[in-house]
Amino acid sequence: MKHKILFIAIFTCLTTSVFSQNLNDSWQIGVGFGITKFSESDAAFIGDQYLFQVPTLSLTMPIGDRFSLDGAMSFNTIDDVGFIKNSAKYFSMDASFRYNLNAMFNKFAPYVFIGGSVVDSERKMTPTLNVGAGGIYWVSDNIGVNPQLYYKHSFEGYESMRSHIQGTLGVVFKLNWNNGGANNGRNAAKHLGGCMF
Repeated sequence: MKHKILFIAIFTCLTTSVFSQNLNDSWQIGVGFGITKFSESDAAFIGDQYLFQVPTLSLTMPIGDRFSLDGAMSFNTIDDVGFIKNSAKYFSMDASFRYNLNAMFNKFAPYVFIGGSVVDSERKMTPTLNVGAGGIYWVSDNIGVNPQLYYKHSFEGYESMRSHIQGTLGVVFKLNWNNGGANNGRNAAKHLGGCMF
């Protein structure tokens, strides 16, 4: 019986330590590419069903244990990448409020977000309301791979843009502006605090 209790205590401690990690607790900068997809009915209006953006740029600022603010921009500076030929202009400035979920598998940090964009097409700048999800797989302490999926809703009152999906894939770099020794000490104490017998 004592062995079972000891096993449960150790298992609980390890699980709490691993799954209480927040891998998105520092400033991050990212660069990558994106692809937008419009419905078939909206493609004729926009000029293309698929548009390719490079580069996509992002900056993320933590504002709490689980929350971050994210700003991003997308450009289609290349018109022909072989499998996609842009015949329409696409420029987007995005702002998102992000909720970071618990770390999974000790390296992957998923999140969900809500926010808005201003999207510039061939016509004029148009606001959209966004929801989405993504995650960062940290290949090292400071470098991660960041897939992300947006749904950008354009309201019917704005006739210059249509609702669409945007997927991005980028590389993220931690800036470690707020991860000094004091913070690291507090984090270590927090993770180990539940494991004292």
